[in-house]
Parts: sequence; structure tokens; C-alpha cells
Amino acid sequence: MITSMRAESARRRNTGSGGPRRASKTLSRAGRAARYPARMRARTLALLFACAVGLGLASPGCGGGGKSTATTGSGASSSASGTSTSDGSGGHGALAGLVSLSIAPMNAVLQATPSAAATQAYTVTGTFKNKPPADVTAEITLGAANSGLGTFSGGTFTSVTSKGGVTQVTASSPDGMVSVSTGLTVHLTAVVNGPDGGQALPADPGKSFMGTPDPSRAPELVYPNDGVILPPNLKRLEVHWRTVSAKNTLFALDFHSAAADIRTQLRCPQPTDGGCIFELDPVAYGYLADSNSGGDPVELTVLGGDDQASGFGTSATFHVTIAQDDVQGGLYYWTTSNGTAIMRFDFGGSAATPEIFLSPSQNGFPTCVGCHAMSHDGTKMVASLGGQNDGRIVYLADLAKPKTLALDGDAQNHVQFASFNPAGDRFAAIYGDTNPPERNTLFFHDGTTGQRVAAESIVLPYEPDHPSWSPDGQHIAIDHVGIHQTSQRPFNCGIELLTKSGSGWGAPAVLVPIAPGLSRYNADFAPDSSFLAFSQSTCPNGDIQSNDCDGDADPSAKTWGVLPMPGASPVLLARSTAPGVADKGATDLTDTFPRFSPFQQKQGKGRLFYATISSRRRLGLRDPGQHQLLWMFAIDPDKVTAGQDGSSPAFFLPFQDLATSNHIAQWTTTIVKMPQ
Repeated sequence: MITSMRAESARRRNTGSGGPRRASKTLSRAGRAARYPARMRARTLALLFACAVGLGLASPGCGGGGKSTATTGSGASSSASGTSTSDGSGGHGALAGLVSLSIAPMNAVLQATPSAAATQAYTVTGTFKNKPPADVTAEITLGAANSGLGTFSGGTFTSVTSKGGVTQVTASSPDGMVSVSTGLTVHLTAVVNGPDGGQALPADPGKSFMGTPDPSRAPELVYPNDGVILPPNLKRLEVHWRTVSAKNTLFALDFHSAAADIRTQLRCPQPTDGGCIFELDPVAYGYLADSNSGGDPVELTVLGGDDQASGFGTSATFHVTIAQDDVQGGLYYWTTSNGTAIMRFDFGGSAATPEIFLSPSQNGFPTCVGCHAMSHDGTKMVASLGGQNDGRIVYLADLAKPKTLALDGDAQNHVQFASFNPAGDRFAAIYGDTNPPERNTLFFHDGTTGQRVAAESIVLPYEPDHPSWSPDGQHIAIDHVGIHQTSQRPFNCGIELLTKSGSGWGAPAVLVPIAPGLSRYNADFAPDSSFLAFSQSTCPNGDIQSNDCDGDADPSAKTWGVLPMPGASPVLLARSTAPGVADKGATDLTDTFPRFSPFQQKQGKGRLFYATISSRRRLGLRDPGQHQLLWMFAIDPDKVTAGQDGSSPAFFLPFQDLATSNHIAQWTTTIVKMPQ
């Protein structure tokens, strides 16, 4: 039970005529949303618990609204009332002369719990050409569009007990000529008891959070960031909050949506910086992700009270969206832990922690290995030994074979940064820690041997850096270095674009120009090649040779997007760069090395991309100090290509070691497992 206001709102929503309703009209999306207004954050689940726990099934008092549609296979028009129509020529036996179908109840809302399924009996009525309307439930086929929410047995639907969701129920004649649909919401109510800190929770913790909230006891919600979009398979989600009042010794974390109400009741598990940190129980995260994947934003609040129910406060409401699809692929990143290493994490796998892929201690390197690039399919890697002023090449031509490392000490074959073409048979690379003309050359390497292909190299009138080969193979973006320092730390950069011309490349064109007091660098193409993300730093006091403006770990670095067309106007991906609560308004968060996941994902009627950055921002109540860690954010690509900020707030990738720094998160479509 959360607040009496929630119970009252639920009662008002669910009170109707008392009996099943036939289809009468189609509810708009706005109408559905109105049934779950934002102010529901202030009310409790009292009635929902009564319906779900006390009854275990839907009743007229636990119903609700939704959407119905009707279709016919005969080509006849469907009526707005939710009743399908036919010319009466179809059907056999009891359905001979069937003209239309109607279904009741309309737009049912069922209340389920982890221990009790919800059921709903449907009645389907047929209208006929030459006889009175009749109950035809036994003659038609009933099914739910989202079969994962439950099953039909005859005319009765039985929900699952592991998730909620919104779907469509369709009743069809056996020949498919006449059908009718209506909305169905399965609402899951789940309560999980979290850690008690050695002091048992009250017998009924929910009583501590009933009545009128006291603003002076409102906890401060700190993390996750408001408006974040999370992949369903993130699996691990921390919630951070400050207790604010010393009276608050008992807490409730509430996730509320049309599909589910999920509560965790607990003591303060990890007192930190005047607050508490709690990682959602895997079962509770499963309820959250499975119920809300692809749905509207979920409302998150933290309530603070005490065992004596002397009063409670409610935090501000944050919104968390669970994306429609899992994020897949492999992530290879460079870390300063383990004496430095290239780590990898498989988003498509079951492991919760990354593995060391390459390291001096594991592979016998004489120095650190990093500045890596991966082929899109994850079968090839090129990396650099020794960092600045070294750059000996490490090349793995086939990760599916036993790990053999080609280490080339030839000074004419050094590499700092590289990027593979879509086929993986070439990679473009630079090595600027030398003298011209090598410093000014964009090299192309053979994808089988890793060796330079001298005939394909392009000598430019300036030093290039950070090449990025587009996924469609038609472009290569490069930094135009304004002032040389090292490839890892260039000064005063702009971004230029090479475009495919026959079997070669046209002359580079300015994409993002060099500008006074700024540096624009380190571009990466979106997975459909429609735009690029890049870093932009604002130099302190306009000093373009400042160490805080050298394209490496600049405090002012932020992520921008730009179309791959000379003259296009860049757009700041402002929501991705926005500070969290614990950053206290700081805007210099050191967001560097944007890198895209290779997949285009669906999100409702639109699309969604993911990108990673390396950042020094606060992880809620945790302070990483000067460490840079990997964060990730979602992007609506259609907004970016329209010149808008399509980004969402960033979230922390939870598998990282907080005592290290992590950089250059390179993505592949899959993790290639190598034989021992």
C-alpha cells in the first residue's frame, strides 16, 4: 500500500456500470494515457492490492480502459464500435450468415501478483443475416497479440504471474473472415522486501507510507538520471537517494506504470555520502524490465518513513523508460586496471563481469596495449603498443582461431588509431608521432596481414587523426589537427570527410571546421551512417594548447552530432551531456570518445541507437574522482538528422571496476570466442 490517493484514484478509474461492457468506441492513445496521469505518483496501491491479492482475478470493480479495434477478412469495413462486419455470405454451421462480431468486456484491466494469476472470461456475440444475435464464444478463436502475457482456454484468459503489459485480444471466425479486437492490460503488483540492516522490517511496512506526505521528510532521489532509457537486459540497476531527514529509517522504492507497480521495502543498505545505495533485486528488475519493455516511461519515487508510522516523505518523481529491444554485441575497452588491459564484455551473454582480453601480464607484452580498433563482425583487432611515441602494431587477424599475436616492430608499420571498413578487409590508420610525410598520411592496411598497402595511402596537407570508416563504406571522417603534439593529444582540431570516388577517395571536405578556442575531434559514425557523433572541447581562456584542451581527457568535452555533409550544422546532444543530481549543476563532465553500438533498434514506431562515452561524472552518490568510466545513452536518430537533440540522459555501465579508468569502448556485432 502506497498512499490513499492512489487507492482512491484506482477506485474512481475502475468503478463502472458493474457488468461487462461491449465495444462501444475506440479509445485514443491520449485517452489511455489519461487513465494513468502523472499525479498518480501521490497515491497508493491499496485497491490494486485488494484486487490482485484478495481476489486473484479481475472483477467489475478492478476493470479499466483500453483500446478496441475490429477487422474483417472479407474486405468489408469495420465499425468504430469495435464490431466487425461482413456481407453475411461467410461461415458454416452455427456461424452461417455471420455478419459481425462484438466482444465483452471491452478493454479489461486485470490485476495479477507473483502468487496469483488473473483471469477474464470473454463473451463473443455474433450478428447474423437471417437470425437473431447469438453467443458464439465456443465457435470462434480467441488469442492475445502478446502471448507472453497469458493464454486462452476456451473463452477465458489466464495471465502469467511474472510480468504485466498491454496487448490486444482478438476474436476471429474459423475462416478468418470476421474478427474483432479489444485492448487488454495485465497489471502486475509486486512487493519485494530488501535488506533490513540487521533490524527486522515491520510486519506490514506499507502502513508506514499511508496518509499525507510530509515534505520535510522527502528523500532526494539521486540516481538513475531522470529520463534515462535503459535496455531490458541491463540486469543491474542501482537506485541512489539521500535520506534528508534523520527520522527516515524505513524506505520504499516504487516503480509505477500502467503495466506494473513494483515496490521494494528496505532499510538503508549502503550508507554513502548522506544517503543510501541499493541495487535492485534481480527478481524485481525482471518484473520492471519484462513488464515495461517498449512501453511508456515508468515513474520512480523513493519514500522515507519509520517503523512507528509517524510520518513519511516522498521524493520527486523520476522517469525511467525500458527500451523495446535488448542491447546486443560485444564491447572492447581499454582499462588502467590489471597493469592496463583491453577488456571485453558480451551484452548478448550471461556473464555479469567483463573478461581480460589482452594485457601485458597475460600476453607477455613489454608495455601497455591499447588504442584498439575492431572489425564490425568482431573477428579482427588492431591495437597499439606503448602509447604515445611508440605505436608498435599488434594485429589479430582471426579471433576465432587460437590467439596468436602479430607484433611488428618495423617503424614503417606503426599505428596509433585505426578504423575498419564494413567488410573487414581493410582498415584506415594514422601514426602522427613522427615526422612528415608519415605524420600527414592516412594509411590503409590489409585486413588479412595487418600490413600497410602503400599504393592506397593518402598524403594530406595536414596531420590526420582518429579515422572513422562509415558502416556503409562510403565515407571516412578524420581529425584535421591544427597544432601537432601527439596523436593521442592533438591540439585545435576540426573534422573533415573523405567520400568514396570509384575505387579511391575524393579530396577531403571540411565537415566541422577548426575554430578559435575550440577543438572538435574523435568522430564516430552512427550504425546507419546517417550522422556522426564527435567530441568538442572549449579551451580554458581560449588557450588552444592547454592540457585541458588536448583531445584526451578534456574537462569541457561534450558530445555533438553532425550530418556527413559539408556545411551541415552540428547539434549538441545536450541531454546526454546533462549533469546528474550529484553533479550539482557542473557541466564539465569530461565526456570523450563517443562510440556507437552497431545495431539499429526499434522503439515504438521509431528507432533507437546506443552510444558509449568515457566520463568523469559522478555515479550518483559515488565519486569516481579523476577516474573516467564508461557511460551509455540512447539516441533517437531521426531527431538528430532533423537537427534536434535526440539524446537521452546517460546511465552507468554497471560491470566496471570503480577503482580504474576506462576508455575507447569499441563495439562489435558479436563476441567471437577463441579456442583454448
